[in-house]
Amino acid sequence: MNRTRPHTSMAVAGLRVLLLDHGQRRSPIFRAELIRLRCQLLDVLDSVQDLPAAMLRSEPDLILIDSEHLDADLLAALAATVASRHLPVLLFADGLGPDAMRSALQAGVNVVIVGGLQPQRLESVLQLTLARFEQDDQLRQELDRVNTQLADRKSIERAKGILMREQHLDEDSAYHRLRRLAMDRGEPLAAVAARLLEADQLLRKA
Repeated sequence: MNRTRPHTSMAVAGLRVLLLDHGQRRSPIFRAELIRLRCQLLDVLDSVQDLPAAMLRSEPDLILIDSEHLDADLLAALAATVASRHLPVLLFADGLGPDAMRSALQAGVNVVIVGGLQPQRLESVLQLTLARFEQDDQLRQELDRVNTQLADRKSIERAKGILMREQHLDEDSAYHRLRRLAMDRGEPLAAVAARLLEADQLLRKA
């Protein structure tokens, strides 16, 4: 079941948080502050291996990680989690070099806080994480849209080439033929082009 995440402009009250205490042992501090902010602390995990099951069980709005150090297991589990269910991730770590910080961001962390825990800052940091997630998500959607458009254009160009070859048409005539097929079938041009490419591949294999 997909839940609606709180909008970044809203207060963090009601935010469903899953906390991973990765060696720092500061979960009581986070727990007290999250309760004060009226967030829902769904679970506190001691091991990154528990993350997949906890994700299925609790369906959080945000993952909060308090890490003594970043290791390959944590990064791999985090990357897999974000790939399967895209959601905001906030990381607290006392000491991270540029390479480790870059690895964390590549694994799906939206905000990295380095240099100690200041509980009074948690509300603003949570809001920042939600805002950054929303911004990153918009950029990702735009990139997906552009990539889809490029893929559609390539399919259309290849389909035009098939019509030019098989029906001895020039480029303009092939394009108009493709458009006519799309209009007659009430389908997008790219969908008709993709079907033509599939049919051509089947004929070549026959």
